[in-house]
This record gives sequence, C-alpha cells and structure tokens, in this order.
Amino acid sequence: MAERGRTSAVIVLGWVVAIGLPLAVTVGVIVWPERIPKDHTIWGIRERIEHEGAGGVKPGTSGKY
Repeated sequence: MAERGRTSAVIVLGWVVAIGLPLAVTVGVIVWPERIPKDHTIWGIRERIEHEGAGGVKPGTSGKY
C-alpha cells in the first residue's frame, strides 16, 4: 500500500508542475515590466532638451533625432 501513496504523490506533483509552471510563466510575462526605450529615460530626455537648446540639431546627423 505504501507504493500506491508514493505513486499518487508523484502524479500530483506532475500535475502541479504541468499546470503550475506554464501558469507561473504566463503571470510573469504579464506582470514583468517592459524596458524603457533609451530616448524615454531621464538621460535621453535631458540630452534631447540640451540639443533643442543648441538649435535642435544633433551633431553628426542630418538634423533628425
């Protein structure tokens, strides 16, 4: 009889892993924050403001950001 209890525990563990792992990954993907684009960071905004104050042309470019 002890063998049957161990088998049931393994089956339950298998179901927990089979359902719990994909569920945990799905929740993690939904909740995990996205990376902030470089031009939306404090430093990117500061650089853009400084370039706007300097005539709005970024050195070494055709004037586009």
